Amino acid sequence: MQQNAEPASRNQGAQPEPRRLSSSQLLRGDRRVVIEHGDARYTLLLTRNDKLILVK
Repeated sequence: MQQNAEPASRNQGAQPEPRRLSSSQLLRGDRRVVIEHGDARYTLLLTRNDKLILVK
């Protein structure tokens, strides 16, 4: 007998797909944005090589 169903543990508590944002939505034409999370501040930087860096 073949079983094609996934194990119950994989199906239970399935998470919805995370919300997706493009970097252009976050940066809005700038090369840097500050993200506040609780008492901490993080800076999201767009480099000259078109890479993203997140620093605390």
